[in-house]
Amino acid sequence: MVMAVFLTAIFSSQSIAHIGHFGEYAPAKMYDVRVFDVDCALSNETCIANETTHFIEYFSADWCEPCALVSQELDQLNRSDTTIIQHHPSPADLHFYSESNIRLYETYGFWGVPDVVLNGEGLLVGPSQSNELAATLDNFTREWTGFLELNMTNGTVSWQADDGHVVHVWITKNRPHEFSYVDQPLVVTDHAYANVTKEVFNYTNDTNQTEAPYHVYNSSMNISDLLDENVTSIVVTLETPGRIPLTRASALSSQGYDLVDEGPNDFFPEQSKKGGESDLAIAVFGLMLAAIIPAFIMYIQTARKSKALLDESE
Repeated sequence: MVMAVFLTAIFSSQSIAHIGHFGEYAPAKMYDVRVFDVDCALSNETCIANETTHFIEYFSADWCEPCALVSQELDQLNRSDTTIIQHHPSPADLHFYSESNIRLYETYGFWGVPDVVLNGEGLLVGPSQSNELAATLDNFTREWTGFLELNMTNGTVSWQADDGHVVHVWITKNRPHEFSYVDQPLVVTDHAYANVTKEVFNYTNDTNQTEAPYHVYNSSMNISDLLDENVTSIVVTLETPGRIPLTRASALSSQGYDLVDEGPNDFFPEQSKKGGESDLAIAVFGLMLAAIIPAFIMYIQTARKSKALLDESE
């Protein structure tokens, strides 16, 4: 039985690496996404957030060779109904951002790059899968619901929602590629979040009968210190805390997947890396073996004690 578990871990390690596992994290969900017009947000006007049809979170690194191919796919997407933000979660990256690293590991449970998350539901991994982005995106069309109101005045974001969640604000700026110097205009550079506050309203209907209380969740936060003329987008998501499970959006092999702790020396290597997935499988096997050994030793000790007591009773 134990050997079967080990074998399962080895042959499914690719899935583990890309999807992650829930562990102590509760299953979460992304409910709504809105986008503020930057020019309006930088003015003193009251701005109402705009809806978007698709929301893409792209996890990348400048030293990651496969990421360059995925970036090209995203640049060629050219859809006005799609909002894109680019995370740089690798500590070895010039544009590393710690909140993106937390997003990678804790919210989605990934281990490497490139990853493309579609509407908080679908996942494309590596350049081979991302090549299907345009054809796949419409399969993950969804109705965003949650925000009843979302506006900004003088850098203060205020909202009302019909359920209790966490509001995240993602700020992007242009960060030129460290090696090719190509503009990357949607790199996440700042992040703010706040819990919503519940208000309960009791009301009566036309017959003066009291009905069930109506809950409205609202709050606000000031992000004015994050806003300047270099901001390229302001994206707000409404979520529950925990780990968001994703559905694989492609049946293709996820080739070209690099662990986030790799570094700039791996960019544009002379030869393609080989055996990366098998190395990962061996690493997973070793970790599971290390975890099971103490229990196995305890089992042997218990069995020996039981045998000794049985011999004494005879």
